[in-house]
Order: sequence, then C-alpha cells, then structure tokens
Amino acid sequence: MYRTSKEENEVLTRTGKGTPMGEFLRRYWWPVGISAHLRQRPTFIRVFGEDLVLFRDGRGRAGVVGAYCAHRRANLCLGDIERDGLRCRYHGWLYDTDGRCLQIPGEPEDSALKKESVRLPAYRVEELGGLIFAYFGPEPAPLVPRYNFLVGEGEVYITVQGLQNCNWLQCVENGMDPVHPSFTHGGAWPDIMSTEPELGFHETEWGLVYKAYRKTKEPGMLNYREHHLLMPGISCGGSGGRYLKGQQAGTPVSAARWSVPIDDTHTLLMRVRFKPSDNPGQYEGDPFSKRWKPPSQFIVPYKEYLDSDSPDLGYPIPPLHFIEDGMVVDSMPQVADRENENLGPAIDDGIIKLRQMYLREIEKVKRGEDPKCIVRDPAQNEMIVIPAYEKWVPESERSLGTSAASR
Repeated sequence: MYRTSKEENEVLTRTGKGTPMGEFLRRYWWPVGISAHLRQRPTFIRVFGEDLVLFRDGRGRAGVVGAYCAHRRANLCLGDIERDGLRCRYHGWLYDTDGRCLQIPGEPEDSALKKESVRLPAYRVEELGGLIFAYFGPEPAPLVPRYNFLVGEGEVYITVQGLQNCNWLQCVENGMDPVHPSFTHGGAWPDIMSTEPELGFHETEWGLVYKAYRKTKEPGMLNYREHHLLMPGISCGGSGGRYLKGQQAGTPVSAARWSVPIDDTHTLLMRVRFKPSDNPGQYEGDPFSKRWKPPSQFIVPYKEYLDSDSPDLGYPIPPLHFIEDGMVVDSMPQVADRENENLGPAIDDGIIKLRQMYLREIEKVKRGEDPKCIVRDPAQNEMIVIPAYEKWVPESERSLGTSAASR
C-alpha cells in the first residue's frame, strides 16, 4: 500500500528558495493580485516566504519588488505612487517596476553611493483575465497560459476565495479528492450528501483529471463531475453552475482555483469563475459563497469556553462551499504528517498520482528540463480549453474513459 515517506513529505511541502519543490514551483506564473483592485496604493504580499510589494506606477505598469527599502528597510507598502514608480515614505528613495533605484533625495551627485548600484529584488509581471501574474523563476520565462476560463468569450468573476492557515499542498490535494464533496459539502449540496461516487483518474497533458458519477434521487440520472488539476496546482471544476438562476443551457460554468504558497504554513486561494457566453443562466448578486478568512487557528483546546461559561460544545460548519472546505482543510496539521496517513488505493488514487507526478516533475527540473504544463509556443497558446464541469446525465452516457484538455 502506498504511503508518502517523511522525507518525501519534506520535498513536497517546502517551497523556499533552493528547495526542490520551490525550484519547481518557480517555473510557473502565479496570480498575486486582482487587476481591478490595484489602483493608487501599493500593497504588501508574501509568496514562497518572500516579503514583497505589489504596486502599479503612474503609467499603469504593475510591478512586484522586494518589500523593504534598500536604504533603512522601511516597508514600501507605505510608499507613494509616482509616474515612474514607488517612492519610499521614509526618506523618499524612488524605485521602478524593475526594482531599480531612480532617485536618492539629499545625496550629492559626487556621493560614493550611486543610485545605479542599488536594486531591489524584482519579478516579471503580466496581467491576464483580470488577474496579476508574477514569475519568480529563471529566464527565459514561459508564456502565461491562456486558459479558456481567463480569455474565453463570456463572463469572468474573480475573488480571493480564502486564506488558509496551512501548507499549500493540502489545498491542492483537496481538489483531486472526489469523495470529499459527498461528506464535506453535504450541507451546501444536499443532493449528493453521503453518496459514494464511482471514480476514474487519468493523467493529461496538463496534469490530472478525475471523473466521478453519483446516483441521484431521479431514477436513471447521474451526477457527473469532471475535475482537472493543472500543474503546478490549479484546481478546475464546475460546481459554480449550481448557483446560476434561470434557464441553464449551452456550455457549463467552469472555475479555477490557484493555491498560492504565502509561506509553508499559509496559502492564498485565488478563484476565477467563467460563465461562457452561450450559457443563459445568471448570477444574482455575489456569484460566490462566503469566503474563508480565519484570523488565526480556529480549532484550539477548549475554545468554546473562551466565549461562554456554559457553551454548546463543538464546531458547527455553515452549509457554504468555501467555508466547508476551509474549515476541514485548516483542521489538519499546518503541514500534514503524510507519513501517518492510510490511503485507499481506489478513493485516493488521484492523491497518489498527484504526489508521484510532483516528484517526477521535480526531477525533470533538476535535469534542466521544463516540467509539465509549461507553454512557450505562442501558436499553442491562443486558447487552452479545459473541459471541467458538473452536469446531470442519463446512466446511458456514463463513461470513465480518458479525457484531455485541448488547445
């Protein structure tokens, strides 16, 4: 029976510079912000444990640079935006989106300190589909993949789904676990509560896919979910169609969730939901359920007695999709001790395949090769279609065969 060793778990979960997983993950573009939110002020972010500032200069160019001024180390998130860059609020040093120092106020021209010798860490930035992507790896950088849920004809909705107090891999693995919706999401989706799905897992050009069929209360009809995991850790499904109002036809709704490592014990969840133009359904109000943003660890010994002398014991879980996932995933150790798991060869086949794929792709990076899902040819990047969706189908259409994303 497969079991991840303690040593393998260290490889899979540690994302700092120079670590095997860290070097692998830095070969990809990562969403670090929402374009519409980045306006007149900089903001403090952290990715792979590195403190950074995200800003847009006065000419509209987005940049990601090291958070601390090269002068006296003040955080540049307090700085002021100018035409050519970001000015430190402490002593006025000015930096552009490439991290170059453009001005050192008060220092004479003949000073031994030259602005040309000062440069902050800075990373490539591109915007696509309403998201701000940053690249932290070696040159030449690959292309930002043009997935249909970013560039397809239709409506794109974007949100920060949550901030998890756990390692990034726990969030990714949640997306390749087709059994958990029957139990974790029984509150939000009572029609599939406690159902045992029939499963199939396959590797694709871009990562992995699972297909899951569940019986429904309607004789002869099945609930079908086709869920993709795109390298390095994008979870693509179709449950967002459940929240549409009115007639539902045409191409089903799909969604993508990036699990962005803030550091090794905290994760940013960025979500895009895509409603194709030929789908007549509509969202009323906020298209997303309540987000998961706990201020700290929410499970603590005897927590109930902090709020009441005569409490109702336990941890009620609201019937909301993001909250259900957030609470269960955050209930695990911050870095799960996978060496103590007992995985089922059928129900956890996707988790097993995913971990083996990561270890394999890490070895490719060590050899100087591109890992899976790196795009370099513009002709292959016009639009990458990921067939991720949920729908209800007659039993006669049941098939667990392979499925592949297409260009």
